[in-house]
Amino acid sequence: MPLDFSLGISWQFGALAVLSMLVFPFFRGRYAFFAGALCYPLVDIIPALLGAQGTIGLWTLTGALSWGAVSLLFSRATPSGSPFSFAKMGIAGTLLYDGITGVLLSPLLWGIPPQDAFIGQIPFTMKHLFGIAAVSLILAPLLFPSAKTLLSQCKGVFLKPSIRIAK
Repeated sequence: MPLDFSLGISWQFGALAVLSMLVFPFFRGRYAFFAGALCYPLVDIIPALLGAQGTIGLWTLTGALSWGAVSLLFSRATPSGSPFSFAKMGIAGTLLYDGITGVLLSPLLWGIPPQDAFIGQIPFTMKHLFGIAAVSLILAPLLFPSAKTLLSQCKGVFLKPSIRIAK
């Protein structure tokens, strides 16, 4: 069996997670929800545009609504720019997203017994947690100063009136 170095996240989901952690703390709550719900389908649409089969389906809608909830959570965060503030956001977001999409929605979408959905989600979520922790600890802090500067200069009704991000 070949070694898997993906850390449990696809490049699309990893990019979405990093961008969400960098951008959504600057959004007002409901706008973050809608932005997250609109951004998530790109994780399924981009592979479909590149010719991948079976990437778009009902899971695209449920994933979008779940990512909207994660984005709402991120909009309440105040990252300091430290790797651990991003790791905390990433882990909380992963637990929320996997809890909604895996544990709550799998029985509804796929007819999986709830206890099997819960038990089966554990190794999947553990892999996601390792992956998002790596991305949160390495990539997000490197990009945060640029994102903070850029978003601090933007004005819009969807952005928080005063950026509460620590210096």
